[in-house]
Formats: sequence, C-alpha cells, structure tokens
Amino acid sequence: MPTSKRVKRSKENINNVKEEDDDDHDNNDDTKRSRTSSPSRTITATAVRSPITDRHTNPPNKPAEAGIITEVSVENFMCHRKLTVKLCRNVNFIHGQNGSGKSAILAAIQVCLGANAKRTHRARNLKDLVRKESGTQCSGAKLRVTLLNRGSDGYQPEVYGDYITVERCISLGGGYNGFKLLDASGKERSRNKKDLFAMLDQLNIQVDNPVAVLDQEEAKKFLTGKEEDKYAFFTKATELERLDSTYASIADNIEEQKEARQRASDALESTKENTKRLKKEWEQFQELDKLEVEVQQARAMVGWATYREFNEELENEMKNRSKLQKNLDKYKGALEEAEKSVNVTDDEEAAATERLEELARESEEAANVKIQMEKELKLAEMPLKEKERDMKIVIKEIGSAKKKLQSARNRLDRARKEILDSAGNAAEEERQRTRKIAQLESDIADGRPRVEPLKEKIGEELAAFQAIEPEKEQKKQLTNQTEKAVSAIQYRIRDLQAEAGGGEKSLTMYGPKCTAMNKLVQNAIKNNKFKGPVAGPVGMYLKIQPGKEQYAKLAEHAIGPGNMDKFIVTHAADLELMKRFRRDAGCGIRDCGIYKISPKAAKEKYRTPAAPEGVETVTSVLNIENALAFNYLVDNCKIDESALSDSKENSERALLVTDSNGRQSIRGKVKKVFFLPNGDQWDAKGGFLTVISNDRPMKQTIGVDRTRAIDSAKHELKGLTEELKRNKAEEEAVNNACLDVSFYVS
Repeated sequence: MPTSKRVKRSKENINNVKEEDDDDHDNNDDTKRSRTSSPSRTITATAVRSPITDRHTNPPNKPAEAGIITEVSVENFMCHRKLTVKLCRNVNFIHGQNGSGKSAILAAIQVCLGANAKRTHRARNLKDLVRKESGTQCSGAKLRVTLLNRGSDGYQPEVYGDYITVERCISLGGGYNGFKLLDASGKERSRNKKDLFAMLDQLNIQVDNPVAVLDQEEAKKFLTGKEEDKYAFFTKATELERLDSTYASIADNIEEQKEARQRASDALESTKENTKRLKKEWEQFQELDKLEVEVQQARAMVGWATYREFNEELENEMKNRSKLQKNLDKYKGALEEAEKSVNVTDDEEAAATERLEELARESEEAANVKIQMEKELKLAEMPLKEKERDMKIVIKEIGSAKKKLQSARNRLDRARKEILDSAGNAAEEERQRTRKIAQLESDIADGRPRVEPLKEKIGEELAAFQAIEPEKEQKKQLTNQTEKAVSAIQYRIRDLQAEAGGGEKSLTMYGPKCTAMNKLVQNAIKNNKFKGPVAGPVGMYLKIQPGKEQYAKLAEHAIGPGNMDKFIVTHAADLELMKRFRRDAGCGIRDCGIYKISPKAAKEKYRTPAAPEGVETVTSVLNIENALAFNYLVDNCKIDESALSDSKENSERALLVTDSNGRQSIRGKVKKVFFLPNGDQWDAKGGFLTVISNDRPMKQTIGVDRTRAIDSAKHELKGLTEELKRNKAEEEAVNNACLDVSFYVS
C-alpha cells in the first residue's frame, strides 16, 4: 500500500519564524513555538495520498522527499503584514492566542495551493482576505508556499529542481491576479493553473480533503456532526465523493459517446451510399476514358479520309487547269489571227469618232431643252391650281351661308308664333294674377290668429333645447371618461399578462432547447403517444404569489440550477420516447433533462407544512398548479424545507434555536434558510450555525401569478363596457331630442 505524504505544518520545533511587520509585532510575539503541545488551540493539516492511486513506495525508515512544505510566506494577508515560517520535515506545532494568526497560515496554504475562499471558511471571496489595516495604498496580497521536490516522485525535477515555490497573487487593482510556479532558483516557469493541478496531483496534495486540511468547521462536523455529516466527511476523505463525481462524468461521457457513435453510424450509412454512387460514377468515367480514346482514333481516321478527299479534288483541279491552259493558248492564237484579218484605216476610225461625239452633244442639248420646258409648264399651271383652291373655298362659304339663312328663317318663324300666342293669352294671365293676390290676402287674414300661439310654442321649445344642451354635454363627457377607463383597463390586462409570462418565447428562458422540445411533446400529447401523464418544462408551471414578488429570485436560487428545463414522465415507455425527442431537438447532456416519477404523484400534490411565522418557504412563495412539477420539486429540491427571508437577522430571530448546551438548531422542518439581498444561506447542521455565501448573481425566469388580478380586471372591463353602452345609448337619445327641437324651431 503506498505511503502517505503529509503537508507538514509543524514538528517539535519551528525554526526561523521571521516577523517583519512592526505594526503586528505584538500579535506575533504571542505566536509561540514549542516542542510540546500547548493548551491553546492547535491546528494540524496533513495531505493524504489516495490509496487507490499507484504511487512509488518509499523504502522503510526513509523520509518522503517530495511534497513536504518547507516554507510559508505571506504579505498583507488576513492579520499578517509580512510573515515567513520555515517548517522542518517532520511534525510541526504552531500555537498562540486567539487572533494571533494561526489559522491565517493554514488559510494561506489552502489558498496558495488552489483552494477557493469559501473552503477556508474565512471569507466569501479572495479580496476579503487581504489585510484591512494596509489602507488604500495596498495593491493586494502575495502568498508563497515552497515544497520539497526530490526523489522519484518529484514533479518535473529537470525543470524545477529540488524545490518548487507556488506564488499566489491577490490583486485589488489592475495587477496580476493568479498563480505562478517558480523553480529552485526563483525563476518563473509557469502561470497555467493546469500545471499547478498537475503538480498537486503528482505530489498527491489535496487541500480540499478534510483529512489533509482539517480546519475548525470540518473538525466540528467530524466531532459533533450528524451521521450524514460524518458520512460526507468519510466520502471526501476516502475520495469516494470525487470518484462518484468522476463516475457520473464518465457516465455522461459514455452517453455522449453513444450518441456520437449513433450519429457517426447514421453519417456512415450516408457515406457508404455516397461511396457507392462515386464508385459507379468512377466506373462510368473509366468507360468515358475508353470512349475518349476511340473518339481520338476516329478523329485521326476522319482527318486522313479528309486529306485523301482533298488530295483527289486537287488532282482533278490540276487536270482541269491543264485543259483550260491549252484552250487559252488556242484562243490566244485565234485572237491574233482575227486582229490580223481586220483592215480598218485611221481616217475612217477618226470620222466615226467625230460623228459619235456630235450625236452625244445633240442628245445633251435635247435633254436640257426638255428640262426647261418642264419648268415652264409647272410655272404655267400654278395660277390654275390657285384658282381651283379659291373656288373650293367659295363653294364651302356658299353652303355655310345657305345653312345660316335657313336657321335665321326658322328662328323668325318661331318668334312670330310666340308673339301671336302671347298677344292672345295676356288677358288670361292678368286675371290669374288677380285671383292669386286675392287668395294670398285671404290666407294672411286667416293665419294671423294662429301666429301668437306658435310664437309661444317656439319659446317653449327653445327653453327645452337650452335645458337639454347641458345634459347633452354631460353625457358626452361621461361617455369619454368611460372610454378612457375601458382603455386603461385593457392596457392593465395586457401588462398583467406580460408580467405573468407564458408563450413560446418565454420558454427559451428556461433553456435553449425548451421551445423545440415542448413542440414535440405537445404534438405527441395531441396524437396520444404517451402512456401516462407528462409535464415540462418545470419552469412554465411556476408562478409567484401576488404580494411576494421580492422573493422571486431567492426562490429560484433555492430551487437550484438545472431544474427549470426538466421534463417529467410517469411511465418507462414515455421515458424512452422523451429520450428520442431530446435527440430530435438536438439537446446536449445538460439540456431538457428527463425525470421519471411515480404515477401516484400525478394524482395530487404532496401535503407540505405551512411556512413558519416570520419567514416564507419556497412552497408558500410559489403557486404551482401542476402536481407533477410540484411533487418533483419537493422530492428533488426540498422546496418545503427551504425557508426564505428578507435578511439574515430576521431569519435567525424567527428560526434559530439554541439549547442549554449551546447547540443550535432550526425550528420546525426547515433545513436551509436563504436570505436577501445576495442569496446567501445558513443552516445548523451538527449543532453549529454555518453560513454559505453566494458569489453568483441571482436571476429570475419565474413569472408572477397574476391570474386573480387579470380575472378581476376582466370583470371590471366587462362592467365598464356595459356602462359605456348605456352612456352611448343615453347620449344618442339626448342628441335625437336636440335634433327634434332644432327641427321644430327651424
């Protein structure tokens, strides 16, 4: 079995403790070193080597040569301004009064060797560990831990030598913030955190193992904690917790590899088909190459055939040329003989030429005379054409004059007839006018007695109109006010619905694949493909109770990550169908997880206790109507055991109980308490109050339950709508009355 290498923190003697801070001189005088254990608090830390790791075994009676801490140095860290502690190879003891800085040395070793601030149980983040008394000029803290690096178990001794120094810088400003690995000469060799973890793994140093580094909080859990605390201590000490995490990671990787293999297999099938197609095309190309060779041979044969054809044509042309040349020579001889046989003298030729020229001149003169005569003819015809145009105009004017004359005659006849008619009817018209005047005078005399009553009636109608007009304006204003109230209620309903969440778009808040997954699930529900009830994603069923919106983020933080996009089934066949849906939606390992719950859990929600007085619980803050979602959160997230409070002080007053022995516990069935404003939590396991800080910002994806407010607003909208109808009807009646009055008056 491999030997244990210990992170040595003390021996019978601590040599050469250097204290270089005058301000902390009093505190460091209290930090004593002794060969025997002191009655004061003693802190011992050992780095346990895993029994499952195959390591080199040191020979008997030979001390370990790699992984021993030889020196710890801190600057501006916790209560120390500058401190250097040299440790021997065996057991070391550090003792001193409370507050003298013993735990600071242990915390420095933890932080310098890769632990986070929470692991030290001294601060929420590393910057809180910087010495507060250094003032605003302090740029940060610097920690150094020097380790022995000899023997066969040494980490890259050819690079680092016999000693490795780990330097941790904690910057408050813009300086370097991280790790450095220095060799034996102090030269920087690496800033990569992976190299630090590789070195710690090689030397088997485990600062997160409670057996290796046993601080006060871990010691309390080990000594006075519950069985589950001791079991957790055991799993950490024996690396079973790490093995379980590694096994889960391996299982996830196996699932990923199976999915990758399935995808590769699917892709391989298409690749095989593509290969067959390409092979077939390659064979076709081979045939085409053969055909190309045959085509080239055929082209060569065609070329030679064409050459032979043209060669034969050339020979025929040459033969024809020879025949034509012989005929040409023959005709040349005949031409020469004909020229010799012509007997014409020069005088006769000259006379013929003169006669020809004379005839040409006469022809030209005759042509000129013809042109001149044609011009004279055109000039002589021009006056005649003008007279013809004038005659046409005169004929048109005569026709127009005849039409006007006939029209004038017709008008004259009508005028004569009207004059005769009017002369005959003048007396009759005079008699009719006299009768009309007499009738009108009689009507006026008869109507005078009715004028006064009409005047009184008109006055009454005017008074009624003046009385109705204000009522009309009042009805109009009332109608406008009701319309505005209806519009305001409609806007309020839309705001409440938006605040309540819902719809496909909101599903993406719970996970990037929730929308696609939900579509597949809903289609399967419509087609009755599920054997039992299903639900999901869980987040879509969660609503915040009215008046408790301030606890929305805190409740979601208490539920924990990875639960809002869960889908829940009750049947094994539905589980397999959901897995297929995850593959179809392209979900990763952490997307849209599936949880199988008992079919009984689908019938009704679990009965959970009411929230203790003075605080809330997740179940009292959330309104979860779906039984599967509610029971899943109770089973897996313990929402009925998680209390919520607006502050740590209020939650402690309401829940924290201290017995006569000083042991602390939480009242009721509450196990954890989360409080605002940062989402920190505390519990009382093992009889001691433990506070766990939250560094991550809280987010809210849970919608607010506005069902009652929306229903109330809709009811109010319905009443206002009916009132608006009544107001419009009354306004219309008043308008009609006004119109009647105005019509009567007019």
